Amino acid sequence: MKGIVFDIQRFCVHDGPGIRTTLFLKGCPLHCDWCCNPESQRRFPQPLYDEAKCIGCGSCAEVCTRGAISLKPAYHIAVKICRDCESHACVEECYGEALSLAGRTYTVEELLETVERDQGFYQFSKGGLTLSGGEALMQTDFAVELLRQSKERGIHTALETCSACPWESIRRTIPYVDVYLCDVKHTDPEKLKAETGGNAEEILGHIRKLRKSGAYIIGRIPVIPGFNDKAEEIAAIGRFFLESDIGEVQLLAFHRMGEPKYRKIFREQRPRKRQALTGEEMQERVELLQALGLQASMG
Repeated sequence: MKGIVFDIQRFCVHDGPGIRTTLFLKGCPLHCDWCCNPESQRRFPQPLYDEAKCIGCGSCAEVCTRGAISLKPAYHIAVKICRDCESHACVEECYGEALSLAGRTYTVEELLETVERDQGFYQFSKGGLTLSGGEALMQTDFAVELLRQSKERGIHTALETCSACPWESIRRTIPYVDVYLCDVKHTDPEKLKAETGGNAEEILGHIRKLRKSGAYIIGRIPVIPGFNDKAEEIAAIGRFFLESDIGEVQLLAFHRMGEPKYRKIFREQRPRKRQALTGEEMQERVELLQALGLQASMG
């Protein structure tokens, strides 16, 4: 069983309870304008180009078997052409280390070897493994096998999901997940569809069904300026969680740390400029949710 992972982060404290190892799987069904991991959205591995490190030697273009790299008039990688490349020799050949690879193939065993190195920290802090993305359930079979074998080894498991995937994919994880981190970005179907491509009825329905199955869920609200940051929008999401019997909710502050990645992966569409809410404004929204009866905090 193999899957494609674009990042492994150890000693995480924001992706579920305790100290955790978070595996970020490639692929996402949404196209959020504010995504801080745009390299996660496509299922296949892809090169990232750091212009500041490039020495202009042209070695990458010489070894590219698909002619995906052009040096003039400006350096460019045609990502659609290199998507089926199995070697990515350009990354290995780059003397200046200007090229790196977002997404590598791993077996379940390889990843669990990494996860198990921190077993002592998990036991001490009640932490464990978290699957994230992208959307981990874009690689359903791989994600389920990772979760299943983790539970067999006594590792606490968490799954961060946008729920924009078939219900069957979610259902298959239920026996192997201790806590779900479910994002809700908006309850307005038209606004959610226009901004992310997501189907609000499907996403919210999946979360309701998951909770009715007995799953423990922590609700998450990424607060995006100009999209869902108004008090009435946050309150609407809070009421959804309350009505769905989900009492614990985390607000996630917007940041722009992922913006340089859009250039690195040759994305023509860049995120629109947004001004993050102040700490005081975020606290006001936390208190709004608490007033509704939710156990709300900053995530």
